[in-house]
Amino acid sequence: MAKKILIMDDDPTIADLLTEALADEGYETFMTTQSLRFYDSIQEHKPDLVLLDLMMPYLDGRDELKLMTMGVGKQIPVIVVTAFLGAANEEQEFRDAGVVHIVYKPFDLDKLVALVKQTIGEPEERSA
Repeated sequence: MAKKILIMDDDPTIADLLTEALADEGYETFMTTQSLRFYDSIQEHKPDLVLLDLMMPYLDGRDELKLMTMGVGKQIPVIVVTAFLGAANEEQEFRDAGVVHIVYKPFDLDKLVALVKQTIGEPEERSA
């Protein structure tokens, strides 16, 4: 069974790019561009990893992280993918909320895919 990744970015172009690139690698991908649907998507898909934008309308990435730590998403690793350069100033808060990496836009897609693999492994579990 393929590992699942939820992509949350309010920019459909970026969400589509990440979804397609990770699906091409063999991951099962889900995306939402509506921050108000994020928590429902976590509960529905139970992903192995979340790629999360910080700057979004309605609920921003910080709000989403708070929701994750209060419920079903508290054990899911998160890679923040953001254009918000001030994220470095809040790195410890993000780490405390489950963020394992912060990637800044514009990003190198190959490096991001490698970071995903480093974080959760190859798309499919290998049996011994």
